[in-house]
Amino acid sequence: MKPLFLIPLTLAIAFALLMGMPLNSIAQTQSEMNEEAASDFETADKELNAVYRQLMGKLDKESQAKLKATQKAWIIYRDASADFLADLEARGGSMFPLAYHTQRTSITKQRTEELQTVLTEHAE
Repeated sequence: MKPLFLIPLTLAIAFALLMGMPLNSIAQTQSEMNEEAASDFETADKELNAVYRQLMGKLDKESQAKLKATQKAWIIYRDASADFLADLEARGGSMFPLAYHTQRTSITKQRTEELQTVLTEHAE
């Protein structure tokens, strides 16, 4: 006979699998979720940098300088915007890093799409 405590665990795992959730998301500490969000941001930032480098390689010197200035300003915007939105959601709480990195990831993915469009449509 199975111990009774295994039944809820088995049901939780089955539900997670049916919903397409990774098993490691069933039970995580806030610290683990914060670290995962930071890792997701790092991945998104690497993707952005790859597209940025591709685009820079296709531009003339004048356009490179303009893109570089734009990107510097955008990074300031991204971080300030993420801070503002995360503050609204989780000011002073342990969830703030999760909210902050999630916002940065979302904004970074949008920027990657923008630069990819420029690369596809306008770069020679």
